Amino acid sequence: MILSMYGQAVLFLSTIIVGATIGLFYDVFRVFRKTAPHSTFAVQVEDLFFWIAATVGTFYFMLTRSYGEIRIFALLGVVLGIVLYFNTISKWIVKIFVVIVTFLKRVIASVVKIILLPLRIVLGWISPPVKAFTMKRRKDLRSVARYGKIRMKKTARNLFILRKKV
Repeated sequence: MILSMYGQAVLFLSTIIVGATIGLFYDVFRVFRKTAPHSTFAVQVEDLFFWIAATVGTFYFMLTRSYGEIRIFALLGVVLGIVLYFNTISKWIVKIFVVIVTFLKRVIASVVKIILLPLRIVLGWISPPVKAFTMKRRKDLRSVARYGKIRMKKTARNLFILRKKV
């Protein structure tokens, strides 16, 4: 379908927004990588999923907005949107979101500590008697094992003597 000049301008501006959205989506992965470090393999898998999602999203956008026609200016608009995003506000977005995510992690850790405090107190009361009981049983088991070794040695010696006599 033929687009008017106005339609082409709107499509170009829309593809710039799509490119900036792709950049923002990639920054989500960057924030996740900075707040929860992971292996090189995991980074590669994340990048693969990112590029698959970005390609499918861009294809769907092109399919719905430009009636399935891939236009060079539309692809240039996507690239321009990505470049503009990364060269303007990406650094600040990543820094702000890293601070927010780090703060939320600390808040959640504090809330979990507060929620688990009664359990920790109860376990603190229960732990010394349980530890004393298990230490006593370990000593008993050691003495039983020592007694068993002595009995085995005596039995082996008695068998040796019996074999000699026979």
